Amino acid sequence: MRLTPGLCVLLLTITGFSTFQTQASEKDELALVMRQLDQVQAGLDRARVVANQNQNGQDPRFYFDYLNATHDITTMKQGIARYLEPSRAQPSIPMSVTGQYRGEEVR
Repeated sequence: MRLTPGLCVLLLTITGFSTFQTQASEKDELALVMRQLDQVQAGLDRARVVANQNQNGQDPRFYFDYLNATHDITTMKQGIARYLEPSRAQPSIPMSVTGQYRGEEVR
C-alpha cells in the first residue's frame, strides 16, 4: 500500500494528537498526586496532634517521626512542581533596542 501525502499528514496529526493527550494525562495525574500529598500532610498533622494529646508525659520507646515524614512529602511535592513547571533559560546577554538602523560606510 502506498501512502499518499494526505494520508501521511493525517497519520502524523493523529500520532501527534495522541502524544499530546498522553502528556496532558500525565500532567493531570501528577496534579492529582500533588493534591493527594496535601491530604496526606493534613492527615499527618492531625495524627501528630492526637499523638501529642495521648502521650500524657510518657516517653514511648517507639514513635512516628512526623518531622521526617513532612520533609519527605515536601521533597516529593517540590520535585513534581519542578517537573510540571520547568524553569526557562534566560538570555545570557541582555538585548537592547537602539533604534539606529542607518549605517554609514567609512572610506
